[in-house]
Amino acid sequence: MKDQKGNIGVIVSFIIIIGLIGLVVYTLMHKPIVPSPMEGIKGVDDTTQKVDNSQNAQTKESTITPTTTLKVNEEASKSQQKVMDTNKNERKLSNFTPVSSVSKLEKIDTVVGTGVEVKAGATVSVHYTGAVAATGVIFQSSKDFGTEPITFPLANVIKGWTDGIPGMKVGGTRRLVIPAAMAYGATPPPGSGIPANADLVFDVELIAVK
Repeated sequence: MKDQKGNIGVIVSFIIIIGLIGLVVYTLMHKPIVPSPMEGIKGVDDTTQKVDNSQNAQTKESTITPTTTLKVNEEASKSQQKVMDTNKNERKLSNFTPVSSVSKLEKIDTVVGTGVEVKAGATVSVHYTGAVAATGVIFQSSKDFGTEPITFPLANVIKGWTDGIPGMKVGGTRRLVIPAAMAYGATPPPGSGIPANADLVFDVELIAVK
């Protein structure tokens, strides 16, 4: 009888242990899985992770007020404002009287050069300033882009330049008054500030002949 009771105790203990093990396994299997906030964006740098993990603190620090927005917009538009101011000032070509119409190409040497002479089809390096003949308002100057001259073959420019530059000598400056038909006609470059069918005038300083 004593041995029988001992066997029953062992069996009961075994059942209890099995039950506890089962309970632990069941609990682990049914434990809710909470996904990490960083799941799906792993590999993002530490700065991004810090932003995500301290969302409340960063939101407080980076709050953008209307005043801040205005300041950002003001800074971002400085370069645009400079362009607008330039347009308002309407730089005029010096020593030029606007003309209502240009019937033919005019070549006026304001400074006669003493260097190499330009031949037809040559490649030249120049500084230039271009304006609308009817107003004298400058639309572009190579010097606005820096101190280096602009280099190009005469075969790749408007006819007023192709026909108007040959004969110049290095060191010289020539004014070209060009009818619209020898300039851009009805299709000027977009954003150039040149009206359609506009006669143009250029002051060209010859730096070199290639």
